Amino acid sequence: MKRVEGIRAVTYDCWGTLLKDRDWEGAMSKRIGALRRFVDLDETEAEALVEEAWVRHDEAWKQVETFGPGRMAAYCLEARGIDDDDSIASLTQTFEEASLEAGVERVEGSLETMEKLQQANIRIGLVCDTGFTPGRVVRDLLSDVGLLDHLEVTCFSDEVGVPKPGGDIFAKALAALGARPPEAIHIGDLRRTDIAGAHDVGMHAARYKGVHDDRTDAPEAEIVLTDHRQILEVLGLDL
Repeated sequence: MKRVEGIRAVTYDCWGTLLKDRDWEGAMSKRIGALRRFVDLDETEAEALVEEAWVRHDEAWKQVETFGPGRMAAYCLEARGIDDDDSIASLTQTFEEASLEAGVERVEGSLETMEKLQQANIRIGLVCDTGFTPGRVVRDLLSDVGLLDHLEVTCFSDEVGVPKPGGDIFAKALAALGARPPEAIHIGDLRRTDIAGAHDVGMHAARYKGVHDDRTDAPEAEIVLTDHRQILEVLGLDL
């Protein structure tokens, strides 16, 4: 496996890299059920409306823009003639917090790897795009599985205002970690956002495929990991 010298900081993607959903379907059912409390729709109709809102999010994400849970909640309610702030705020909160009840799992090898990186005085940050679940909730999920304390910096697209592959979110993380792009490597699962975004700002990049193997035709990383602990070999750390 390729070796990379001079690395002072590692940034991680979150979903599909450090965390994976324990019950994605359950979280979505909670969001759909919440919508049905506001609008007279059967489950199939409500599911279709939430899916429409998610498509709007996905389209914005591909344009390096944000369309978060508040806008998705507003889209669903306004499509049925409901536009009062209290209703939108209530539905937004359920959209945001559904994953807290459904729960997440820590990806195997992630905690042990972070501990080894810290022992080598390599600084660690998070660069995360958010969808239904905003940064404030993701921090709680990371804490629940014992990862948050190992992240010196957490940069979320809903807080920075731009998702990956936009350079601002990577630049913010690097500035906080005190590392120049050539001194940092980003680890994530998506070629279009994680790999292309890191390369665009001059960082090294490694694609982690242990949860999701991105087979799109977007540019590949110079390093592909099947296990988090392989990054230790890449960085020449014998710990």
